[in-house]
Amino acid sequence: MRGGGRARQNAIRSGIVVLGAAAFAYLSYRVGFKPYLDRAQEAMDSQIHSSDHAAAAAAAASASWEDQPGHPEGDGGLAPSRDPAAVLRD
Repeated sequence: MRGGGRARQNAIRSGIVVLGAAAFAYLSYRVGFKPYLDRAQEAMDSQIHSSDHAAAAAAAASASWEDQPGHPEGDGGLAPSRDPAAVLRD
């Protein structure tokens, strides 16, 4: 039964080596690619902010267009229909 202790020690040693290698790989990834990850995050954030500004500008432009006298919703005309046939007809 003496061989069982040696097998257990080898299993523990292998587990420690695997965990150490995984930790080293993770740290290498984070340190090596951090500048690229930061740039990608900044690009995504700026894209989100620019699309928010574009959506706000589009909403403001459409609101001002609807307030014009010739626009049906602006001067109390008929509301647009949700019927697809009516949309194709207009």
